[in-house]
Amino acid sequence: MSKRTLPRLLQTPAVLLLLVWMLVPLGMTLYFSFIRYVLNSLRRPEWTTPSLSNWRGFGNYEFVLKSKDFILAIQNSLLIVCSILFLTVILGVLIAVLINRAFPGRGFVRVLLISPFFVMPAVNAVLWINMILDPVLGLQGIAVGGINDLVDGLRNAPLIGWFFSLWPELEPISFRATQTSALAVIIMVTWQWTPFAILIFMTSLQSEDQQQKEAAVLDGASAWSQFRFLTLPHLGRPIAIVVMIQAIFHLSLYAEIEIVSRGNGNKNLPYLIGEFANNNIGAASATGIFAVILANIVAIFLLRMIGKTLME
Repeated sequence: MSKRTLPRLLQTPAVLLLLVWMLVPLGMTLYFSFIRYVLNSLRRPEWTTPSLSNWRGFGNYEFVLKSKDFILAIQNSLLIVCSILFLTVILGVLIAVLINRAFPGRGFVRVLLISPFFVMPAVNAVLWINMILDPVLGLQGIAVGGINDLVDGLRNAPLIGWFFSLWPELEPISFRATQTSALAVIIMVTWQWTPFAILIFMTSLQSEDQQQKEAAVLDGASAWSQFRFLTLPHLGRPIAIVVMIQAIFHLSLYAEIEIVSRGNGNKNLPYLIGEFANNNIGAASATGIFAVILANIVAIFLLRMIGKTLME
């Protein structure tokens, strides 16, 4: 017993600190979600203090559920997270397999591929929306204008002019619009987080059994068969870990949405919390509880997927 007691006593301060670190903010959020608590109320000044006398019960939750942006926020949260996960995993696997081969300058290429991951999210969003995706001054606008000028020149060319005269004039896409702002967020976050997936997959590929691949080559297996039946199963656990970690981070996206669209038709749950938190702390806390529930649902699903992968 003495051998067990001493380690537990030494662990107690760290465990208590972690419990306080987690439970106090969660407890305060739960408490605020059941009371009327607003930062500025001239009509009811008593609501500006987090007093138990302002008890509202489930009124804040009902208010959030009836909010016109709540369903949109959940849909956008799931759309953005699932799209980013799908793209980063696909691109990460393909690029990791590509650069796993020996070629001149491989070390330099690896450093370049990983560098976007170290760009701050706000800087990443500003660069993409202004310098790349802007329909006038960005690379997109310049590229679309160049293609239109080239097509205009070819319309007067002999023999092939009739073909290019059928081409419509291309219009640049405004990624600040309601319908496309979520796409812009997906593009810029995928660019930033694909290097993370590449790093994990590239590290895992270093431990792949080369004798199995050599035996597969001797048996006449094609490159696709080697990838399908050897490389992909080997990357099963790293893929599950990448999906788990990225899902946690992407459920809390805020800076990219604020910079791209200011929430105009493109809100997720963290952004909706920020809007409520400007004045209505009770509604913001209730939305935060909904966000915790959504995160736990996603986490349970991913943990089951990871557990199944690890068992295999």
